[in-house]
Amino acid sequence: MSSRIQPLQQGDPLRIGSYRVVGRLGAGGMGTVYAAVESAGIQVAVKVVHPAQAADDEFRARFRREVHLSQQVTGPCLVPVCDADTEGPAPWLATPFVPGPTLDRHVTTAGPLGGAALCALATGTATALTAIHDAGIVHRDVKPQNVILSPTGPKVLDFGIAHALDGTSVTRTGVMTGTPGWISPEQYRTGEVGAEADIFAWGALIAYAATGRLPFGSGAADVVAFRVLSAEPDLDGVPDDLRPLVKQSLSKEPSDRPTAAEVAHASTELLASHETTVLPGAGAGQQPTLVADLISLNWNLPVAAEPAWPAPPRDRNHMRLYLAAAAAAAILGGLGGAVAASQSSDTEPGKGPAASGASTVTADGAAAAAQRSPSQVEGSTASASEVPTATPRTLEVAPAPAYTRADNAEPTIDEWVAARVPVTPAEKAAAQRLIKDAVPVLKGQNYMGDDVVVTFNPHAQTMFVTFGPGTFPEGQDYQDDPSWTDIRRGLMFGSCSEAQQDFHNDITWSYGRAVVVYRESMASPLIADFRDATHIDSCRV
Repeated sequence: MSSRIQPLQQGDPLRIGSYRVVGRLGAGGMGTVYAAVESAGIQVAVKVVHPAQAADDEFRARFRREVHLSQQVTGPCLVPVCDADTEGPAPWLATPFVPGPTLDRHVTTAGPLGGAALCALATGTATALTAIHDAGIVHRDVKPQNVILSPTGPKVLDFGIAHALDGTSVTRTGVMTGTPGWISPEQYRTGEVGAEADIFAWGALIAYAATGRLPFGSGAADVVAFRVLSAEPDLDGVPDDLRPLVKQSLSKEPSDRPTAAEVAHASTELLASHETTVLPGAGAGQQPTLVADLISLNWNLPVAAEPAWPAPPRDRNHMRLYLAAAAAAAILGGLGGAVAASQSSDTEPGKGPAASGASTVTADGAAAAAQRSPSQVEGSTASASEVPTATPRTLEVAPAPAYTRADNAEPTIDEWVAARVPVTPAEKAAAQRLIKDAVPVLKGQNYMGDDVVVTFNPHAQTMFVTFGPGTFPEGQDYQDDPSWTDIRRGLMFGSCSEAQQDFHNDITWSYGRAVVVYRESMASPLIADFRDATHIDSCRV
C-alpha cells in the first residue's frame, strides 16, 4: 500500500459519486480526503466535507463558491479540481492524485533542496500562484504540506480555504485562518488576507525549502507571530541569487512585496540561467521557452517507485469476509507469537537465535521503552525479575542546583522571543500543572481565559507564562481593569510556586526564574512581573 494511503476506518464510504474508495489520504479542518479510482482506473483524491460543516448553510455557500472558482484555475504546476458535488448531503470535490512526497516530508527525510531543483520549485510555485491570482483567488494556505514534489515538478494543491479577491471572506468574522509561520504580518494586524499574503508565504516556503528552517523560527504561536511582526527573517543558507527575491517577498508591508507574476518572471530567469536548461539536441544558444519545459529539465530529484494502490472493496459482504479472515489471521498470529515467546524465554538473554527480520533495540528504542507508563510495563510479557537492574551509584558530594542566576536581572522581550515550547517531560508536566491552575484565574475576566501559554528559555534559565490579549470596551485597556493587579499577581504566584516546587523537588531543574508576560497585542508583549524562585520569600505577592 502506498505510504500516503491509510486504511479505511469504520463508517468511511466505499463509493463517492462515480469513484470507488480504496483508502484515506488524510483529514483536516474541512473534511476527510480519500484515495479513490474511477471505472477507467484513473486515480483521484476526493475531499469530503465534514457533516457538521455540510449542515451549515453559510459554509456550504462558501464551498460552492470555492469549487466554482477553483475549476477556473489551470496551469502546469497546479492540481485542478476535476469533479465535484456541492449540493449532495455530503459535498465533495475531486482532484487528480499526484504521486510524490510533500515538500515538508522531503525536507524532513532527505534534507533541503538546492541548485536547479530549488529554482525549479520557486518557479513552479510562483507560476501556480500567478494562475491562482489571475483567476481572482487567494490561496490563503501556502505551506510545505500543500506542495507535492511530483516526478515532473512541484504541484500546488488545496484551495479549500481560498476566497475571491473581491473581499468576500471564506472565514467567519474574528477567526484567523492559516498556519503559524506562514501567516503574513497584515493578517496578524488586521485579519486582511490578499494576494500579497500568498507572496509572503511563498518567500517563507522557499526559505524553508533551501534551509530546512522556518525563516521566523518555531515555538509557541504567539512568539512566532511576534517575530513575523517585528524581526528580520533568517535567510542564512538561501542561495545568493534567490535571496533578494525571497527577502523582498517577506517584507512587512504588503505594498513592498512583488506580485506573483513578478516573482514567477524573476524565478524563471534564474532557472533559465542554469546550464542544465539546454534541451537535448538543441543548437547552441537555443533554450526552452515554456516554463513546464524548464522545470522538467531541471527537476533532478530522485523518484521513488509508487507502490500499487490497494484494490477497491467490491461490496460490504466482501469487506465483512475480508475482516473476518483478517481477524482469524490475527488470532492465529497471536497464538504463534505466544508459542514463540514461550520458546524464546527458555534461551539465555542475549544468546537466543536471531530470527530473520527481527528488530534491533537501539539506544533510542531503550529510551522510549524507559518512558512507558507503569500500565504499559505491567502489560509486558517479561517479568520484573527478568529485567537487569543497575546498581545505584552513591554520590559523595550532593550536586549543586542547576539554577545559577539569582541575579535579579530583569527579563527581556528578546529572552521571551527566544523561549521554546515545553520539550522535556519535566517541562511538559510543569506547563500542564500551571495551565490547569492559571486558566480558572482568568475565567470571567477580560483576558481570553483559555489562552495561557507556557514557554521555556534554557539559556536564560527562565519559565515564561504568557496570557492575553485582553478584550476591553472602546477607549480602555488593561490598565483600566480593576482586576489587573490581582490577575497578574495570581499568575505570578502560581508560576513562581510551580518553579519553586520543581526547583526543590528536582535538583536538575534550571528554571528558577518565573516571568509573567502580558501580550497586549501580537506585536507588543510586556513583562508584567517576574520573580526569582530560589527562596520562599520570592513567592509572596
